[in-house]
Amino acid sequence: MMVAGLNMAGQAAAADAPPPASGETGSIIVTGTRLDERFPEVSGPFIFAGKLADVTVMRDLPLVEGRNLRQAFADIPGLLVSEVSNGSWASVSYRGLGEPHESWNLLTLADAVPLVPDPYSYPAAYIIPPMELVDRVEFIRGGAGLLHGPQPGGVLNYALVGPRREAGQEGIVKLAAGSDAFRSALARLAVSNGRVGLDGHIVWNAGDGPRRVNSDFNQLSGRARAAYTGETLTATLTVDYDRGRYGEPGGLSAARFAASPQDSSTPRDRLFIERFVPSAALEWDIDDETHLTARGWYSEYERTSWRQAGGSFGQVIPDQNVLIRQTQLFRTGAVDLRVRRDVGPHVLTFGAMAFRSSSPVTVDKGASATDRLGSAGALARVARKGDVLAAFAEAKIDLGALQLVPGVRLERLRQRVTERLDVAIGSVTGGGPGAANGQLGNRRNEQTVALWGLGATWDVAPKLRLVGNASRGFKPLLFNDGVTFQAGVDAAEQFEASYATSYELGAQWRPVPGARLDASLFRVSLDDQIGFLAGPLPAAAPFGAVGTGGARRQNVGSMRNDGIDLAASVDLLGPDGVAGMSADTLRLSANVQLLDARFRSGAAAGFRPQYAPGHVLRASANWIGKSGARAALLLTAVGRQNGSDNDRPEFDIPAYQVVDLSVDVPVSGPVMIGAGITNLLDSDYWARVRPGAGQGIDPGRPRQAYVAVSARF
Repeated sequence: MMVAGLNMAGQAAAADAPPPASGETGSIIVTGTRLDERFPEVSGPFIFAGKLADVTVMRDLPLVEGRNLRQAFADIPGLLVSEVSNGSWASVSYRGLGEPHESWNLLTLADAVPLVPDPYSYPAAYIIPPMELVDRVEFIRGGAGLLHGPQPGGVLNYALVGPRREAGQEGIVKLAAGSDAFRSALARLAVSNGRVGLDGHIVWNAGDGPRRVNSDFNQLSGRARAAYTGETLTATLTVDYDRGRYGEPGGLSAARFAASPQDSSTPRDRLFIERFVPSAALEWDIDDETHLTARGWYSEYERTSWRQAGGSFGQVIPDQNVLIRQTQLFRTGAVDLRVRRDVGPHVLTFGAMAFRSSSPVTVDKGASATDRLGSAGALARVARKGDVLAAFAEAKIDLGALQLVPGVRLERLRQRVTERLDVAIGSVTGGGPGAANGQLGNRRNEQTVALWGLGATWDVAPKLRLVGNASRGFKPLLFNDGVTFQAGVDAAEQFEASYATSYELGAQWRPVPGARLDASLFRVSLDDQIGFLAGPLPAAAPFGAVGTGGARRQNVGSMRNDGIDLAASVDLLGPDGVAGMSADTLRLSANVQLLDARFRSGAAAGFRPQYAPGHVLRASANWIGKSGARAALLLTAVGRQNGSDNDRPEFDIPAYQVVDLSVDVPVSGPVMIGAGITNLLDSDYWARVRPGAGQGIDPGRPRQAYVAVSARF
């Protein structure tokens, strides 16, 4: 599952990779060589044959400043970024499978360890790794990620630069500054004696953000790691720390956006995130036919928000309204064991995983709009716990040019949400909490879920491969499905878990060196999708009436999403230059997802699901210089979409296009100057709109520029 899920540290892949250039280091989780963006058929205990996947090789791009996910996903068809104007977290979705807010429908990892507070019950992607240190962004599509977790939207892994393997040392320092008081500093050092390596980094980013009020951010990320590389055994110990403080400027109505796209609605709302994760991994070639991988991690995660009470959709919240402080603490841990056994040309893999989480919630009311302590009294106290046991197996049956890959996963999931206190907020402008707010919740969910997958890879010709995959996915209930704290959104009393069935057939063609063409057809059926219907809505048991800008969160129906993924690239100059960098390369690439999504039954029958645009297009031109220079021009074009499951006009998101430009130029020895302009054409657009109080249109970032200087040694 997720703890070893994308442990792409297999020595089989690393052995085929070209040696890193001077001053560079290869990632310990690289899944393929730099010459081939395909995943290997087998890497360690993981089988990638019969699975469709995509990779962005970050080393072929100029350094990505900040957290620009448009650039990070440049070579991954269909990943939809619902942009947050202050860059505080990742909101990503895929193929129209649910709301992208905080990437709840994907499994988000960094070096195979979850970036989220709880990958089963609270999979919110509040952390984006420092993109300057990401070697590859790897995505296993939809249900093809079956053995790495149950999420139906796929598995997204940020593969950071790995420890140094050769004897010696290396490092990088970088300073950057840009629009809206943006500033950044990075330092990384790696040393090795050829057997034991130590490395670490620290990255700091801060800025005022693009909105006039309260869109500032201050982010700190650090890592310390020790790695041992033996003849048959490798081991790593890693400690990650992330912290972020963010202003939340709130949403706008369409009229307010038209008048001033950089205005704000919530001048006092704030968010604090802190994450501490030690992890350990072991890779052992027991003999020529047997490989063992073990991974374990423990995570402490805090999410604290301060939100002003009251307010309405897209409007300024009155300054006298008091602050509500909500703190969620997550303590989770897991152990994952996997074994691969080679039987002649065939491969068998087996694994088991144990996971446990505990995450209490406290909600307190402030005495004023500036009281961040919640001194007016407690509003809610909630205990939340969960545990999972999973067993899985997969086989690669080698029939020559044809590979068949059946797999199965069995999960035993237990979740519990217990309210110990739940009282009314009382007056939004002051005073203590009001009377008891109904019966205290005490919800328990226990499920045993059997999931399956079947993949096939057929090498029709030396340069043409067909890949097919059919998989059954599962979207567990969330802690928020037991007790929700989102103001202005009415939630159902009971929810049903969602199940997805995915079918995909793709072709991968390499007609000539330096050129590739990938195409696939897919169908995804998702039953009992949890979403929301936007107001105005009349009262309907067990719901009350919902006004304009509000929503009901519930099981909205079953959808069927059909589409096409296309991707192409060609090296116009130097098609053989990428490996040895003996020549400059000019690479043109483009990818597009065409999507037809529709609810077939349920409360939203006949409507298009939220955040399911008819097309997502990315096209880029990359210059890769043998001297180390890099330049990239990227176009992102997204079709019309809607932020609700019943297509309300208040939640309409018009089609938009954004262009980004970035360059890196060596100037003297190891010194590099970088610069970039995001939203080069200064387009006015938005990519997300949220229901509830203090919500509305979240404007896209206007044109911004940055400059950076770095030195490698």
